[in-house]
Order: sequence, then structure tokens, then C-alpha cells
Amino acid sequence: MAKRRGRGFAAIEYPTGMNQNGDPSQAWIKLKPDGSVDVFAGTVDIGQGSKTVHTQIVADTLGVPYESVTMDNSNTDSSAVCTGTFASRGTFIGGNAVRFAAEKTKERILDIASKELEISPDDLEIADGDVMAKGAPDRRMSVADVAGAATYQYGELISGQGTALKPLAEVNDDDGSVTAEPHSAISYAACVIDVEVDDETGETTVLKMMQVYDVGRAINPTLVEGQIEGGAMMGLGLGLLEASYPYYPSAEHRGEQFGSYLAPSLEDFPEIENVILENPSVDGPFGAKAIGEMANNAQPPAIAAAIHDAVGVWVTEMPATPERVLRALEEKPEPRREGKRVIYDEEISVGAVSADGGQAYWGVDA
Repeated sequence: MAKRRGRGFAAIEYPTGMNQNGDPSQAWIKLKPDGSVDVFAGTVDIGQGSKTVHTQIVADTLGVPYESVTMDNSNTDSSAVCTGTFASRGTFIGGNAVRFAAEKTKERILDIASKELEISPDDLEIADGDVMAKGAPDRRMSVADVAGAATYQYGELISGQGTALKPLAEVNDDDGSVTAEPHSAISYAACVIDVEVDDETGETTVLKMMQVYDVGRAINPTLVEGQIEGGAMMGLGLGLLEASYPYYPSAEHRGEQFGSYLAPSLEDFPEIENVILENPSVDGPFGAKAIGEMANNAQPPAIAAAIHDAVGVWVTEMPATPERVLRALEEKPEPRREGKRVIYDEEISVGAVSADGGQAYWGVDA
């Protein structure tokens, strides 16, 4: 009996958004006379950071400081329509809605400023909260002054609305073809996991996790990193600990106390390395694609592959509990594995020859 190490990987693709009656999200923006910006949108922030990202998108699109933008998505009476916070659509779909609204608001800012500066809107730009002439930055006025002029001289509240809406994907019943793709963009990810499996107890420990995510454009890299690491923890639970079936979505599987439901803690978190790839989407806000639910998709299959690499058996039902690992080992006739075996106990040192004649290794360069 020994502790054996193995490595497994999994690659995934994940769609952004869905086609549910066009999958719409709407937003409305108003520029107050003091130059501050109010954003009203329906995308609900449940901890993923969409409120921060949407505020960044509006500020960058308008050319004003982030601190001057306030976003309200607190209730359905004041907020615009949004299909929902699901399908990893918050940054892509909801972000496009606020971007479109900001672009229309920007057009009105430039129109009012052109009257004040007597310069064509096409020859104006906005940066750092100021409207200025292209190539002649001394000809300028602040966005706040433009908003004040709109209110007190022209009687206008500068505003803009935007809707992100997909063409409806009609299905041809004869051949299954569709008139439009049901998703908005595709994200890609890969995960490599090193594990240690005790073939006497069936216990599996994840030692290291390396993940690569194509997110289109990381509008807020810190939030992207948080999504990836939070998803890694969830994937670890799905792969090794958290059993929801056969009762899900009933709460019966949880037991009488929350402590009886096994979930990973920071003590279980392995060494982790993340790589963020930026392959911009043509249609996404500033090139962004999804990073949300996909963050916990690759870990369970990578864990299953690593267990197979370590002890030569497939655990075909998640989570890979000790009981399931042992059951798989008992059902597999000897030898458990052909070729190289990862042997890891006190009697065998690195580089020793395994029992079947292969060179023992540590799951790194084998």
C-alpha cells in the first residue's frame, strides 16, 4: 500500500448568455447638472462584481472619472429590464447594455459642448472629465459645465438608454439548423491538477492546480482572479466532497446541520497558479467574454483524470470520495496499472524503480 501521485487535465468551452426571447438587458444613464453620472441597470450583483465592472465600462466610455459614476440596481421599480444574473452574462450582456447607454449619453454631451465651444462634435473628444478639441486641448470645458449648460441654457437632461438584444434563434424543425447562434460568445479554459491518492484509504488530496482562462478582456483583473479562485474552490468541492444527489434540489441531502454538509475550506486549498489569456471578443464590451460559472467546470474531470493517472482506475461519479476510489480499486484486477507507476511512500525514494519495472516519478516530468 502506498500514496501515489498523478496528474490530470481537462479543457472546456463555455457559452456566454442564452437565447431566451433575445436575452435582453437594458440600461439608462443620466448626467446630473454637477457632472455626476447615475446608471440604472437590472443586472443584480450577487458578489461577482458586476456593479464595479459596469461602472468601469460607463466611466471609460464617457471619459469621466470612475468616482463620478453611481450605479443603482437595487430594485425593479427604478431599474431597467434584465433577463437575469445567470449564464455568465453579467459582464458581456449587461456590460454591453450600459456601454450602449453610455455611448448615446456621450453623443449628447458632445452635441451640447459643440454649441458652447462652437466646434463640430466630430472634432471633440472627452478625457479625464473634460471635453476638448482634438489637437487643441486648450479649447476645452468640463463635463460638469456641459451638464450645467444643458440644464440651465438648453433645458435638457442629458441621458441615454441602451439595450443588448440578440436576434432570436429560430430552429428549423426539418434539419435542426438555426437562424442565429443561441449564445453570444465562447470562452475557453484548461485546468491541470496534481493529486496524491492513498490506495489503502482511498483518500485523494489535491496538491497543485494550474488554470488557464480565456476571458476576452479582463476589464477588472482583480475581480477576474477572484472569480477564478472562487470557482477553483467550488470545483474542488464538486470533485472530492460535495454530494448533492439523489435529493437535489431538495435540501434533504444537507443533513440537519450545515456542518454535516462537506465543503472545502482554505485548509484544503492547494497551491494554485492562474493564467489569464486575453483573446478579445468582437461583440463584447471592450472585448470581454464570460468568466463566471465556467470557473468551476474543469476541476472535477481533471481530478478524475489525475486519480486515474495515479492509481489506474476511473471514478465515474463525482465526488471522488474515498469509498468510490476504493470501490474502483477493488473492482480492477491486478496489476492496477501498466507502465510507469507513481509510488510515494517512506521506503521508496525519488527515482526508484517501481514494482512493475517502470521508473518511479513525482508527477512532474514523467
